[in-house]
Amino acid sequence: MMGEQQVISDEIFPPIDQEKTIKQVRRFLDKKLPQAVRASGHSVADLKSPSMDGMPKSAPAGNSAEDRITRRLYAEQIVRQTIQAMARCDHECQEILDRLYLQGYSDTMCYMDIGYSKTQYFDRWKPLAMLQFAQSYYLEDLNIYQNRTQTGLFPNSSRTS
Repeated sequence: MMGEQQVISDEIFPPIDQEKTIKQVRRFLDKKLPQAVRASGHSVADLKSPSMDGMPKSAPAGNSAEDRITRRLYAEQIVRQTIQAMARCDHECQEILDRLYLQGYSDTMCYMDIGYSKTQYFDRWKPLAMLQFAQSYYLEDLNIYQNRTQTGLFPNSSRTS
């Protein structure tokens, strides 16, 4: 019976490759988030305020106006979901993510400001913050799964009931 519970648990929450997931989150927060902030028409200061209206600032004109509006709306959704994901993390992880990605702190400034030792910060807290963010970000799956090429509840389509 315990083995069956483990199989169900692994299907719902498949084991992740923590190292690869952390790299994926860093890539998202270092590259994609700043691009989304610029494309959304908001500033980094707006990231701290969850009261974004979700509407473009102005309607661009031209042949590709619809594409630009769609990109801007999607960028705003990335920004909004990032704020919400950070808010779902534990308080300690929120502090790290806020300092690094919203306030522009370096790692050294971050761990010194919070009061962690360098070892605590790099070995425990920063990786934990990245993993919690991956679990909390719902717009796309930032987790990299162990021994899987697909994600989802039942990645093997040959499963029968």
